[in-house]
Amino acid sequence: MLFTGDTKRNGILRPRQKNASPIETNFLFVYGLLMRGLERADFLNNPDKASFIGKAEAAGVLYDVGAFPGMIASQNGGVVYGELYELHDPEIFFETLDLIEGYWPDQPERSLSIRKIISVATASGPINAWAYLLNLPSEGLPQIPSGNFRAYQPVTGWLDD
Repeated sequence: MLFTGDTKRNGILRPRQKNASPIETNFLFVYGLLMRGLERADFLNNPDKASFIGKAEAAGVLYDVGAFPGMIASQNGGVVYGELYELHDPEIFFETLDLIEGYWPDQPERSLSIRKIISVATASGPINAWAYLLNLPSEGLPQIPSGNFRAYQPVTGWLDD
């Protein structure tokens, strides 16, 4: 795994630390259509906006919401597999991504998802990253048992035309 601006000490990659800001972290964990090779990947595939860090995973449960997957954070043994990005200007980036993800910071109760900081596991160790978490009741939604949307969608034909 490679972090932008990494330093290598004792053979271990360590992410560059930025000054604390109101945004709190420059990292974003994605687990659905924003992953490389999927429908909305082009949004992150821009070196001016973000740098791909590598594969990552987080504690939670993944659901098939119909048009997209949704994650609910949980410490009850489930794992959600995804990707980690470093955002170059998070405040500007989130102005657009919040709209795409259906998150209204001033009206979280009306939001489809909520943007929260969660702990994600990487090959270099845990790191805090933003993630969009489902803000709908999960009752009745099909669970994606593997926690891996990339493996799930070819089996279901979810993205087939």
